[in-house]
Amino acid sequence: MIRLIFLTNIITFSFVSFAEGQSASPSVSLPVASYTPQPVYRPEWAKQGLSGKGVLLVTIDPKTGTVAGVRMLQSTGNSLLDGAALDAYSKWRFKPGSVPQVKMPIEFTNRPGRQISAQAAKPLPASYYLLILIGVLVVVATIVKRMRR
Repeated sequence: MIRLIFLTNIITFSFVSFAEGQSASPSVSLPVASYTPQPVYRPEWAKQGLSGKGVLLVTIDPKTGTVAGVRMLQSTGNSLLDGAALDAYSKWRFKPGSVPQVKMPIEFTNRPGRQISAQAAKPLPASYYLLILIGVLVVVATIVKRMRR
């Protein structure tokens, strides 16, 4: 029974490691931000009801991790908001050795405490949840078998 649990855990972690290890280019990693100042959303902009969503293209120097350039791919619809986003993202720093460019979504809203959503959350693949479910089911089945003895 212990061997079964051990074997199941090894198989589960092997699949998770395999899923995490797949990438388009093994020598270049996804960008990891080490310094992330957020865009300024001024109180007067909230009073004016300024809001908008946009997308920036951040160019990264792979050797140093500094931002070499930033431009708006999709404007927020307001030059003040675009300027604040460009200014903030030009100051970001990344771990060296990452991809040379990354698209960054940005959202300005006039709700206090929730002005900016600088990065979209990266959802986990369905395979993670499936593997966790399989692991839980094996553990429950093992416990039920032991209780019947």
